[in-house]
Order: sequence, then structure tokens, then C-alpha cells
Amino acid sequence: MKKTKIVLIAILALIMVATFVVLPGCQTTAAETAAETAAETAAETTAAAGGTTYEDFREMAKAGAYIGEPAKGRTLAFANIIASFPFCQSVEKNIIDQWALAGGASADLTVLDNAADPALAIQNKDIIFNKNPEVFLQFQLDAKVNDQIAMEAKEKGIFIIAIDVPVGDFPFMGVNNYGTAELTGKWAVEQIDKVFGGWDNVDLVIYPYNPTAGETVQLRIVGSMDVFKEEFGEEADGEKEGSKAILVDAGSTTDEAKAAFTDILAAYPQAENIVVFCLNDQTASGFNAAAEIAGRWDPDKFLVMSQGLDDLGIELVRKGIIDGNSAYFPEKYGEYLIPGALAYMYGGAEAVPKEMFIENVIITPENIDEYYPE
Repeated sequence: MKKTKIVLIAILALIMVATFVVLPGCQTTAAETAAETAAETAAETTAAAGGTTYEDFREMAKAGAYIGEPAKGRTLAFANIIASFPFCQSVEKNIIDQWALAGGASADLTVLDNAADPALAIQNKDIIFNKNPEVFLQFQLDAKVNDQIAMEAKEKGIFIIAIDVPVGDFPFMGVNNYGTAELTGKWAVEQIDKVFGGWDNVDLVIYPYNPTAGETVQLRIVGSMDVFKEEFGEEADGEKEGSKAILVDAGSTTDEAKAAFTDILAAYPQAENIVVFCLNDQTASGFNAAAEIAGRWDPDKFLVMSQGLDDLGIELVRKGIIDGNSAYFPEKYGEYLIPGALAYMYGGAEAVPKEMFIENVIITPENIDEYYPE
């Protein structure tokens, strides 16, 4: 009996010691949880003082000051389309800056590079979905891959904001592709008489596109072609045999465009007065390179329009290689995307506008210093 009592007492003692060892850890965890909850509540309360709608957060972004650190304790992911492109670098920097400005921690922001590679984009998607962020900002070239990602995101309950290329029916932030194409086309129409002395003197109109980017991005060219067709008739129709215009796959990179334009210039050796609409500044650079190699570059005989106006585009406008560039202001993308993400975090999917469009402006060698002073 004595031995049994001794054993029981020893066991009880061990249990008591273990309890005291564990309790402080439990108390610390509880304290930490309470502190985190209090911090989140404080952030929500303070943010609410300035409003928690998309419009409220947009005003904070434009003012350069977010009320109440609304991103504190939140999680966000961003996959860039091609991190090596100047345009994309500006987009990424502004997202990071706006996230920090809103009180978001760098540890809570995942940034990956899709590198214009659909296979890599799928790998990045897997990494991001495993992290389960509150919002995923997807900037990815292949529209079909984006549709697949959208389906999986809905199954997993992950909210996406698409950048420039749609991702299913998730909210879209970027360019009103048809609208900016119309703007570019109308500006180009005004230049025809000034540059060429009239439509009759135009030898060739080139409408380059990239089928991989999908129909939505293709509208950047379709809108301009529609404007030209309305103004100049069937001769400006890139899909009509025997017209002055051609519709051609020129990709989205400088090298792809250079190769495509080299072939086009070789196919039209007599064309001197040429109008070129470009999907982006890399395409415009590719056209310039092809014309230089062919010994045909003449800024007085070419009218080159571009879209985007990244650092490369600014340089090409200043040099007179691009005549008119529909500016997308990539350095301001985060001022739309972070408010959109925060609106979802505080108000759910219905709080995020289905479309968040950049306001476009045609930038020329004459007005570029107004927007980008040296």
C-alpha cells in the first residue's frame, strides 16, 4: 500500500509540474492572440473613420496617406507578367510602395515573376494558392491559362484582381482597351494630313497584335482599326484583301516584333509612308529596329503609335521614334490595385468594382515634359 501511495503521489507531482510548464506558454499564446485581435480591431476602427469603400481607399492612395494602416495584418500576393520589362517594374514598385503606405508588412506580400511563361505562371499560382492570401493580384499574359486559374481560385475561395489581361470574371484593373484604342486612332487620324498630306499618300497601315494575350487585349488594335475604317473606308481595313492595311501577329516583345516587322517590310519594299499601331513600347522598339536594319527608317515618313508609355516608351517618344503614345501610367497601378484589395478585405467581393480603368492620355514629343519632366 505504501508503495502504491508513493507512486500515486509521484504521478500527481509530475502532472502538476507539467501543468505549470505548459500554462505560461498557453498564457503567452492567448495574450498574443488577444493582441493580434486588438490590433486588427483598431485598424478596422481607424480605417472605418476614413471609410472602407474602394472610393475611400482610392482617395487615400491619391492623397499619399492611408488612415489607420488598413493593410496591417493582411495578406496579399502579386504575380508580375514580365518583371524585366520597364512597364512591369513600375507596376510592381507602385504595388509594393502602396502596400507599405497602407501599413502592410513586406512579409505579408508575396511577389513572383510569371516571366511571360504560362507554365511558370501555373507554378506561381500553386505557390500563391498554398499561401492562401486574402487577395491575389494576377498579371499574366495567356488569357486561356488565366481562365483555368480563375476556376481553381473560385474552388479554393481565393479572390483575384486581374491586371490588364482578364482572369475569368474576377474584377479587372488596367486599361479600357477599346477606349484607349479609339483615343489613339482618333489622334492618328488628325496626324494623317500633317504628316503625309492626306490619306491618298499613305502606302501601308500595320495593325500588329498578339493572339496569346486574348481578345480583350486585341481590342487595343481593333478600336484603332475601327476608327480608321470609319474615317478612310475599306482601304483601312486590315482584314480586307487588297486594302492598304494589314493585320499581323507581331508578339509582345522587342525581338518578336523585330522579326515580324522585318518580314513585313521585306514583303512591302515599295511602301514609304507607313502608319504603325503598336500593342506596347516593346513592339514599337521592334519596328524601329527592323526599319533600321532594312535601311528604311525615316521618322518623317513613319507615323508610329504605341500603348503603355513605360521607361522605354518615354525614351522612344523623346527620340521621336514614337509619335503618339497612349499613356497607361504604370507607376500609378498600385493606387488602384491596393484600394481594390483593401475594399475586398473590408467589404467582400461586392465592394470591389468590376472594372478599375486607368485614365489615358496621348503623350507626344511636344507634351511629354508636362507629364514626365526631365
